[in-house]
Amino acid sequence: MVIALCLAGMNIVVFYMINDILKREIKIRENEVFQLKARNQTDMYRSISENFVKQRKKTHEYKNQIMCIESLIEMENYDELKDYVKSISGNLSTELDYIKTNNVIIDAILNSKYKETLDKGIVFIFQINDLSGIKMCDEDIVVILSNLLNNAIEACEKCSGKKFMKMKLVKEKDNIIISVKNTYDGKLNIKDGEIQTSKKYEMDEHGVGIKNIIEVITKYQGSYAIRNDNNEFYFSVILPN
Repeated sequence: MVIALCLAGMNIVVFYMINDILKREIKIRENEVFQLKARNQTDMYRSISENFVKQRKKTHEYKNQIMCIESLIEMENYDELKDYVKSISGNLSTELDYIKTNNVIIDAILNSKYKETLDKGIVFIFQINDLSGIKMCDEDIVVILSNLLNNAIEACEKCSGKKFMKMKLVKEKDNIIISVKNTYDGKLNIKDGEIQTSKKYEMDEHGVGIKNIIEVITKYQGSYAIRNDNNEFYFSVILPN
């Protein structure tokens, strides 16, 4: 009886110890997810702020350029005027925001990532429409778009062959449709809609990023699909709006 009671007591103690360890692990994981979200949001808002500062500087430069053009016209120096206009128009084409959806947060994200793909030699094809009516909060928009595009860019960078991304981001009736397709090298193991890592307990930032996306999708009672085929990775999301 004494031995049985001791064993029962030990089992209870072990149970509570394991339960406590699991709770701490859950809190650690939740904290990591929160920190990743906060980092993504902070980076994006910093990028928006930097874009506004750059735009103010460019506005001042454009005033000087207009004055120079007016001066060349007055002097009727048309050959030099032609060369000057050609030089500043070339710079202008790399500085303007190409993507406009009428949503300042989405515009900031997409233009930032588009410029990044240009710098890294990645072909970025996209389909968008007017997204001014999106009801999602800014933080959740940042989580989904930043993680999807960061993962796609990272995968394309590692490709030894063609590097391209395709994105569809449109509002259709009462739904928001987001899909990103990108090339990648290597093998992916997808099970039950999740990317499986090679190590049982491994959880890298890429995996956490996808779980963050799924968390937001669940919050809005949306749906998603993940698949890979012929070295192309595809992530599609439908969210009610």
